[in-house]
Amino acid sequence: MADAVDEVEAPADAESEATAAPPSWRKSELWLAMEVAALTALTFSRPILDSFGRSPETFVARRASHTDILLFALVVAFVPALVVALAGAATRLFGPTARRWVHVGVVAVLGGLAAWRLGQDITGWPGSATKLELAGILVAVALGALRWRVPTTATFLRYAGVASVIFLVQFLVMSPASGMVFGGDSGVGGDVAKGVQRNLTAAGDRHPPPIVMVVMDAFPTATMLDGKGHIDADAFPHLAELAGSATWYRNSSTVSGYTLEAVPAIFTGRYPAQDGSSAVTGGKPENLFTLLGGTYDLHVKEQVTRLCPPTLCQSAAQGGALGGLLGDAVGLWKDGNRGQGEEALTDVGGVTDVDRYQQFESWIDHQDFSPGGRPDLFAYHVLMPHGPWDTLADGTVYKASAPPTGTFAGEWGPRGIPVGHERHVLQAQAADRLIGHLIARLKAAGIYDDAVIVVTADHGDSFMTGQPERAVSRAQYEQILWQPLLIKAPHQAEGVIDDDNVMSIDIVPTIADLLHVHVPWHVDGRPARLAGERDPDVKWFDDDKNNLLRSPDGQRLKFDAKSGFAKVLTMRGVDGTGQGAVWRQTPYRDLVGREVDTLDVGRPAGGSVAMVDPSSGLGHVDRHEPLPLELVGTTKLSPGTTLAWGLNGKIGAVVTVQPTDHGAPPMAQGLLPPTLFRGGANRLTAYVVEGSPGAETLRPLDVTW
Repeated sequence: MADAVDEVEAPADAESEATAAPPSWRKSELWLAMEVAALTALTFSRPILDSFGRSPETFVARRASHTDILLFALVVAFVPALVVALAGAATRLFGPTARRWVHVGVVAVLGGLAAWRLGQDITGWPGSATKLELAGILVAVALGALRWRVPTTATFLRYAGVASVIFLVQFLVMSPASGMVFGGDSGVGGDVAKGVQRNLTAAGDRHPPPIVMVVMDAFPTATMLDGKGHIDADAFPHLAELAGSATWYRNSSTVSGYTLEAVPAIFTGRYPAQDGSSAVTGGKPENLFTLLGGTYDLHVKEQVTRLCPPTLCQSAAQGGALGGLLGDAVGLWKDGNRGQGEEALTDVGGVTDVDRYQQFESWIDHQDFSPGGRPDLFAYHVLMPHGPWDTLADGTVYKASAPPTGTFAGEWGPRGIPVGHERHVLQAQAADRLIGHLIARLKAAGIYDDAVIVVTADHGDSFMTGQPERAVSRAQYEQILWQPLLIKAPHQAEGVIDDDNVMSIDIVPTIADLLHVHVPWHVDGRPARLAGERDPDVKWFDDDKNNLLRSPDGQRLKFDAKSGFAKVLTMRGVDGTGQGAVWRQTPYRDLVGREVDTLDVGRPAGGSVAMVDPSSGLGHVDRHEPLPLELVGTTKLSPGTTLAWGLNGKIGAVVTVQPTDHGAPPMAQGLLPPTLFRGGANRLTAYVVEGSPGAETLRPLDVTW
């Protein structure tokens, strides 16, 4: 091949000089574009398509259609090369020498970037690692020199340009997301539908019961308990109401601490696959929806999965998601260069940045729960109380730190847990309120008594210093494994507590058992009435790559169920009693809400608190916007000191000064009730609390900003 950069190479002799003709500029630019395509594929397309291909939940969360995904792949595969090639072609206006210099420079830079990024993927080092930066520079210099001096380098790069097509085909055909591109969703088989109907008829059930199922997210059983093994009816009245006419499987546990594995396990009755495949789409068609879809009308809202195929459920794909996906791609590439990798994709971005409370409430309001015609299955996965924690018990959204103050890389430090847990509980109470709204609608429609009602959560959440919030460790596994499970059978009127070793994979077999329906494929779970046959002293947990624990034999982890469950029963979500107990922390809780002028205020304490974001919003509050409820300040007070926050003349929170973290000063953090705010400027005060509860003295502190 001729060196397209030079346009014309020197002819070997006079005859060739007479016959050779310079290539057209179009052909020349085409060859140069092929070289650019090879390097942009390695630099941009490969890491992006690989990451998105292994994260189909990103497309689900964005409500992407097949067309959105296909266009996204085409843009990522070809547009970067096209943009670079066109920009390079524009330099032809300055002459062939300038064009050659620019092209060699582009090849060098792209080659260095490709080596830098590939090095991150291989080593796991951040892009700022000196060794990777040096390697990228060396590759850039070497490749630039080769391209300038060795003509076969151009030939190699042009052939390598096919990499763009290879990476595209891998994404479209071979990745876990491929089923979403060409419609790999499967509907219910005719034999399955006939079998379900035949079983229902044989059971004498001409009118199968409606099924209502709610899967909450990141809701540990411990959050709703009162410290004595019962549901705290003051803090969670609607879950307590449901438990009064349902079976509460108090010893229920999940099989994964991550939504993208735990939710499919609930709806399929199977452990998460250990082969790395994704189960979030209808490419895994054996699930509750395909089991009952031939007999039941399905009303399903999946937040981060797409298990119900479009043949049975109105597709969650809405289209118009291309812009959001491309923004995710840019963010992923930047984050990857900073060493943050795919964390943004493997969580639930795109659905946690909306008003999740309002979405579920609206879904409930728009359902027709009245009986008639075919039976109905209503199912909703609500991403609450999953973070970000920004919703009050009444559904009001407020401003607060995300991720929560005190966490770093998903692990709790020595401070931040009290307010983090308070925020979590408030959002769990919001989920409880929505359950109450659903129960009221079911009763108003006259189907509550007849219905099978399932309320559960995919996994728990952890609040322990030095431990991960979501990944499992030996120190906090009981906070992750045990999650609520309440099932009301048709016509059940009395509450029952069942402490057998039930697991989330038992939910589908239990529903099928209540309907007298045979599940015609393999499930790992069993009907809850048979859970007593399972080893009561062992809990199994998926060996997730994020866990701090590893199975010694490569199989699933085993936990001591007896001691773990006993510990769960002693936990409590809210340390206090009454409807507003979550706001009243520390033994000085009775100070909250009282007028400062009615309290014993002593001489100044001689210290100060320096406020940091998001507290700065107190100076210009708009009551029509989310309120800045979270206070974060630093102080020289000794850790363990009790501090009271006052807002507009009333005590809003009583907190304990928390210890230093990585050399930072002690922290005074609190959460203020929204009722204390007023529009415009708000006056914040702080006090050291001394004396015994009920006979305390408040000593003022200076507040600086």
